[in-house]
Amino acid sequence: MKIYIIGPPGSGKTTLAKKLACKYNLDFYELDCIVHDDVNKDKRTKEEITTIFEEILKKESWIIEDVGRDIFSKGLELSDVIYYIKIPKIRVYSRIFRRWFRQKLGREEYSYTLGLSNLFKITRLYYKHEKDKMIKINRYKDKVRYISGCEVNL
Repeated sequence: MKIYIIGPPGSGKTTLAKKLACKYNLDFYELDCIVHDDVNKDKRTKEEITTIFEEILKKESWIIEDVGRDIFSKGLELSDVIYYIKIPKIRVYSRIFRRWFRQKLGREEYSYTLGLSNLFKITRLYYKHEKDKMIKINRYKDKVRYISGCEVNL
């Protein structure tokens, strides 16, 4: 089984990926961790990102989650199901701030380091281009499942 999860930062993509990974005994990949090399505190090159992503796609099964970057579009094509998390912008900003605060207090782990202003910027860009993301995934409408952020945390 190959599952692709799309949603804005703080929407519950990782939570959903972990639940599905446990349920179906699959590996999951946060594509943010492919884009950002937290060891070297750098963004990887396009070539590095593509190489790592192609290796994931070669696997028999996977769960990948992302904000819907164009560089990862091949994952949409190869997936068996696409979950699109729809959640109000104000709720996302609230979750991002709470997560950032918990991380600063050491109460929540994170996979890569981004400042609060960067997370807000990414969120603004996500919603600015949300219609384009919808158009892109509607090409695969037979395998798209729309869920709300509330459903992710059940």
